[in-house]
Amino acid sequence: MTRALFGLLLAFVTGCGPITFTATLSGEGTVAGSPLGALLNVFPSIGGFANIDFAQNQDFQNNKTTREMVRSVKVKSLVARIKNPAAAKLDFIDSLEFTAKAAGQADLVFAKKEGIPAAATMPPNSTVTFDVVDVDLSSYVKQPAMTLELSGKGRQPPQDTTLEVTVQLQVGAAPF
Repeated sequence: MTRALFGLLLAFVTGCGPITFTATLSGEGTVAGSPLGALLNVFPSIGGFANIDFAQNQDFQNNKTTREMVRSVKVKSLVARIKNPAAAKLDFIDSLEFTAKAAGQADLVFAKKEGIPAAATMPPNSTVTFDVVDVDLSSYVKQPAMTLELSGKGRQPPQDTTLEVTVQLQVGAAPF
């Protein structure tokens, strides 16, 4: 009887304990092209990275996790790749950084990359992996809306170029 009660209690406690999972965000943005290669002083917003509501995130739903249960959120990886035209290079961008924004929170840089032309892979679909800053984004994820904003330095590419960005977040959550 005691073993059965202990087993039931253990199953209950471990079932309600902390969980860790990966949440993936992805989106696209198009950098306007120009044969003149003018300075690029405004980077496109990445579709799907504005007003993110983690209550609607499929990874959160699959793990039966709400924003209120979040205890920690760390960026595992951030990768940008040219989606179109596939033969384009990332040599038009010098540096990029991503900033998290949410109501009541200070803007927070969480990933950046310098020297992109040397760091990027060659076409097709040139790719660059960002340097992740060791910060906790849980206070941003807990807000009703969070935005990930791209900024950087570079020149306009010779033609319109679509970037695809994927962010993987390591989420730690607990029911209490």
